Amino acid sequence: MIMKRKKIVDFKNDVLFKYTLRDDQDPDSIYLLKLIIENIAGIDCHSLKVLNPDLNPQHVEDKDMILDIRVTNEDGEICDVEMQNSSLDQEQYQRFQIYGARLLVEQQKRGDDYVTNIHHVFQLIFIDDLDKDNLVLIDRYVSQNESGNQEKHNLITRIYIYLPYINILKKEKGLENFNELETAIYIFKNGIDDDIMKLKKKVVDIMEKKADDFNEDMILQDMAFNRDLNKRARQARMKRERDEGKEEGLAEGTKFGKRDFVLKLFTKTYPQAETGFLENLSVEQYEKIFDLLIEKASLEKIYEAADCIKG
Repeated sequence: MIMKRKKIVDFKNDVLFKYTLRDDQDPDSIYLLKLIIENIAGIDCHSLKVLNPDLNPQHVEDKDMILDIRVTNEDGEICDVEMQNSSLDQEQYQRFQIYGARLLVEQQKRGDDYVTNIHHVFQLIFIDDLDKDNLVLIDRYVSQNESGNQEKHNLITRIYIYLPYINILKKEKGLENFNELETAIYIFKNGIDDDIMKLKKKVVDIMEKKADDFNEDMILQDMAFNRDLNKRARQARMKRERDEGKEEGLAEGTKFGKRDFVLKLFTKTYPQAETGFLENLSVEQYEKIFDLLIEKASLEKIYEAADCIKG
């Protein structure tokens, strides 16, 4: 029996995401790119050039080979559009900043005139998470001072598109009242679902066709499956490492917390006694000495108990 392959319909899979936007010779991809870039970044897109259109199966495990799609307009401005099917944490925030700086540095050549040759970088980051302190759909960041004034000639604009917020908007205003951009964001979050299929919008037709064409290509399907498997494995490994680190940290914290408490209690009880013997003991040793101090045991018994425990 031949098993039917499962279709990839989740645009948060960055292989499907990049496939949808990568072809600057395809009117549908150009329509979507202009819809996103003009309405989110607010920059002119009379002409667009995709700088990294390739989808290479050999790079399916690379973090940066598939994640983003870089576009430049006729003014040389660079717009990096990226899909992150993950949660926001310190590592992610810092990675986005480092990557933005790299896009600037890549433009620099020795002897270049900055004013002439360095162009503004826009980062558009679609992320499947919310900033709990700032519940919005689209959030823009630029360099500014304490008074809120934007730095002159700022070169990086970083914009987060928080995908889960589109479902909040659906409840507030109704899917039928979404504009084309909101509809595209809804599809990025939820795929081509029954609700979206009821709408007669250009963006729905384009993204449905993109998903169908994608699933006709077995190589692309395999890339998407493998990409998803690799990402899940990496996330599971990172979670395991974080959990193990937390456990070790808790154990060390318990040990040093007890040591510090025993030292304070011992010094208060026997202010003239030396405390060197209380260093580098186990948690169990500190607990035993703590019990002796609470029982107001003599100094000799504490020394004796410590020596006995150590031995």
